[in-house]
Amino acid sequence: MSTVLFSIRLTLAAALMAAATAAAQQVTLERDSPLYAEPRLDSSRVTQLQRGATGEVIARKGGWLNLKTPAGAGWLFSFNVRFPSQKAEGGGSGGGAALGRVYGTHRPSVTSTIGIRGLEEEDLRQASFNAGQMKLLDGYVATKQAAEENARAKELAPVRLDYLDAKK
Repeated sequence: MSTVLFSIRLTLAAALMAAATAAAQQVTLERDSPLYAEPRLDSSRVTQLQRGATGEVIARKGGWLNLKTPAGAGWLFSFNVRFPSQKAEGGGSGGGAALGRVYGTHRPSVTSTIGIRGLEEEDLRQASFNAGQMKLLDGYVATKQAAEENARAKELAPVRLDYLDAKK
């Protein structure tokens, strides 16, 4: 009985290691990007990566990716990289794909939400209300009169634009 349990545990451990390996994602940089020590713009820069550089995603946090590259490891915005397509990741019926389906290999989903690529359902579930940020946002409110006065002061003139006729 203990030999059977050992075999099951060994098989499960091997499958989990294979799934973890399959979960590592290779990405390619779409533009020159700084690699930060932490997922913050005011963090120190680890290095500057050039467009076309590749790296392995080792973690995610909101719109940030923790990337391991030959030049170093650090954080960058997820919208600065290109993820491989599903087909390129081996979407066929091979063993790696089957393990990924069984053990939940993470596949990227791209969400266009307020201009940030890479937010996923789990990120939104973990989001919480921040009264300080709402107060800051409220500080940007301008009345119509204030906006018009500011536009006049900057010598901006109103322009009338007609709607495009979708039928043409």
